[in-house]
Amino acid sequence: MQHQSTSERPIIAVVADNNIKKALESKKSTSYQVNKKINTNDSKRLKMYLADGVLDGILYVNKDLSKITYKYNANSEASLPINALKNDLASLRSQMIAANYGISAREWMNLNKLPTIKRKILNKEATIKLNNSETAQNFSEAVVIVAFFFLTSYISITGAELGNEKGNHLIEGVLAAISPKKHFAGKMLGIGFLVILQLLIYSVIAAFSYIILKHTKYHNWFNLTKYLQHIDTTYVLIVTMLTLFSLAAYIFLSACFASFVSRSEDISQATTSVASIMMIPYFLSFLTQNSPNMGIARVLSYLPFMSQGIMPVRLAQGAASYQSGWVSVLISMIGAVIMYFIAEYVYEKNVFSYNSDAPLRVIFNKVLHR
Repeated sequence: MQHQSTSERPIIAVVADNNIKKALESKKSTSYQVNKKINTNDSKRLKMYLADGVLDGILYVNKDLSKITYKYNANSEASLPINALKNDLASLRSQMIAANYGISAREWMNLNKLPTIKRKILNKEATIKLNNSETAQNFSEAVVIVAFFFLTSYISITGAELGNEKGNHLIEGVLAAISPKKHFAGKMLGIGFLVILQLLIYSVIAAFSYIILKHTKYHNWFNLTKYLQHIDTTYVLIVTMLTLFSLAAYIFLSACFASFVSRSEDISQATTSVASIMMIPYFLSFLTQNSPNMGIARVLSYLPFMSQGIMPVRLAQGAASYQSGWVSVLISMIGAVIMYFIAEYVYEKNVFSYNSDAPLRVIFNKVLHR
């Protein structure tokens, strides 16, 4: 006797009219498998098979397909084939109705045959393969969300590191022994090491979790090899580099805003301002999924602070080539370097500058030379 499925495809028994049962047995469904060896309609024996793990589910169907019940084992690792069964049974019902009107099975199949649309993209050689685009898009969405939380966290850390020293008047003692530029470089280097350490810790935890969980009944949920084999390595590399360079740029921008803080209570306003800018590419990334070639998406996918949320989506949709992705990475890298020197200059000029106004007002006054 065939035992319960060890994969996601459930093994089921069908209790129905012979024609319906044979039709379902002949279906080569990827969502379920009918056990042909079980011919009994005895409810008690079928439930025993279900409890013993021989079956994952039992499908009960009456003659006119008006009443259908699916009983399944809640402890089974297999997925529920409800949608697949619904589609197959709907197809059988329409065939039965067609037969009543004198339409043959072949004629019915011709009537219901869907047209085939062949998709082609002009710059296919330089983009993600179309059959991989859905997986790549899911990956890009996950990266955008994870990057958003990373950025939010490190914007706050940077603001607190620089703002607290100045707000609590600790900076005077520190800069008596070291120049502002070296102190700023040390702070940024420390935050950089913190990012690397956090990524390493997460990687180790993820690796151990994967090793442990792949030996449990949840192993199918964590089949990363099966998932990642549909994503091109070049795509992963571009998305990762865009995320890291954008993280660096936002950290430097946060340091720039924190340089204008005069009181510890103003730190949150400085970091909130940076977080507000960060929300723009985050929301635009979801809009870009439906219209990857809209004008604003094309422009922003190349701009620092914005590209990490938009370019991965455009690449996944096949709307941008890998060459465009690398151009975006280069611009992001240059933008991050320029942002560092701007932040360093602003920090040096304002490290001993105290003002009773809020950071944003101070920035506007500096810009307007008031």
